[in-house]
Amino acid sequence: MRGILSAFPAAPNWLACVLVAALYCASAWLGSRLLMLELGMDSVVWPQPGLALAAMLLLGRRIWPGVLLGALLAEGWQWSALIDGLGWLLPACGVALGVLAQTLLGAWLVRRHIGRGNPLDSFSHCLLFFVIVVAMTLLGTLIAVASLYLSGQLPQKQLVAEGCLRWLSSGCGVLLFGSMLLIFHRHRWPRVGREIWYEMLAYFGMVTLLTASIFVWWHPTLDTTYPLDMLVLPLVAWAAFRFTPREVVLALLLIMTLALWGTRHGGGPYLGYSAYSTLIIVQTYIGILTVVSLCVGALMSEQLRIKQELDRQQELLEQQVRIRTLALEQSHAEVLALSRVDPVTGIANRRCFEESLDGEWRRARRLGAPLGMLMIDIDYFKLYNDHYGHVSGDYCLREVAQAIRSSVRRPQDLVARYGGEEIICLLPDTTEDGVACVGEAVLEAVRDLQLPHVGSAISAIVTISVGGASVLPRETPDSRQLVEAADRQLYRAKQQGRNRMEIAGDQPDPSTG
Repeated sequence: MRGILSAFPAAPNWLACVLVAALYCASAWLGSRLLMLELGMDSVVWPQPGLALAAMLLLGRRIWPGVLLGALLAEGWQWSALIDGLGWLLPACGVALGVLAQTLLGAWLVRRHIGRGNPLDSFSHCLLFFVIVVAMTLLGTLIAVASLYLSGQLPQKQLVAEGCLRWLSSGCGVLLFGSMLLIFHRHRWPRVGREIWYEMLAYFGMVTLLTASIFVWWHPTLDTTYPLDMLVLPLVAWAAFRFTPREVVLALLLIMTLALWGTRHGGGPYLGYSAYSTLIIVQTYIGILTVVSLCVGALMSEQLRIKQELDRQQELLEQQVRIRTLALEQSHAEVLALSRVDPVTGIANRRCFEESLDGEWRRARRLGAPLGMLMIDIDYFKLYNDHYGHVSGDYCLREVAQAIRSSVRRPQDLVARYGGEEIICLLPDTTEDGVACVGEAVLEAVRDLQLPHVGSAISAIVTISVGGASVLPRETPDSRQLVEAADRQLYRAKQQGRNRMEIAGDQPDPSTG
């Protein structure tokens, strides 16, 4: 209760308070005109307690003066018509204080145990909201009945009957109209497709037809009184399964309106009872229908929300899986690329060369194209390492490899480290003349590096020896014949004095292994 009392010192918003008071009085007047079974009877459902609770939940506790003012005006207008003088003031104030107390208690319990969300969005919160409504309306009913009894307006023998009537009227009003305002504030106007609108029109037409058939057009006798009022439950369940809680509340309002209008004009299954009994039965029916419908609607809304959250989580998970998969594919591609690159020279390694040779050999055999090759060796490289060291030797090897690769310009050509200081060039679609042209360019590129080599017997700079060959794979049984032919020409270039290129003048012997 400390949370309730702490709200009183807060300065109220007078404009909101006046608006709430006016709406409270208007709803009380409409309820007394439209929601009663017979003239002079109490309303079956009181919409004003539901309006008060929804206003306090949506606008905050600062509008409590508006609730109190509206209740005083509504009750004062009702009791002043029954009591002369100022005798109406005590019962009106007592009932108004009961309305304020139940509204404050309900708002505090909802905020404390449910929070600031919609209490009708989940099944558990919906059940808790119903318990809160029962407790708050019971408190307001006890205060109102006690005030009426103490003011002499309610005999002792009518305490229980008046208490049950007020409790059911207030509880049904909070359940139906309070839920309607909270749901409408949350869901607002629907944005759906044309097919859903057609289904809604068909649904409400069916609800109208069935409810009118039971409560308006059916006039049962004592022998034909059947519980046909329960037939509307499947229709309300339809709204809960197919639509939102907003359509469920609208269906309940439509059913209640038709049921009250039909019962008032002598139709429906509730005839043959006293006026008081009929009033209690109608209130109980509306209360049970409202509780069941809102529970089913809350359950379906919760399931839909869970499904949407699961879909969102699944989409997020799939997106993360795609990102991880792309990262793994990229890492795999990087690892694969590194596994095909020589770490010292930065050009392709022997594994990459052998895979490329196999593929290019099959392609050239299929197309009938020539396949050329250059086998390259750095002259006196061992002496270079002995004189300058292995670090400088790696630098020399890398510079030579990059110069060779820059000389082999076609994208389909491959430059790879074959082993040690040997570098090999695979030249698809290249004849002997083309191989010779590329070999001359490679020789010039290495010479242009001007890398000093004091241990060389033929030059003061680093030089290379090149052996070239070109074959037609259709006329050669194995790709090793091409490698061996280029290797023989390299050996020949070394025998001829190095720093030169030798090209095979004729096809290698297919019989040699």
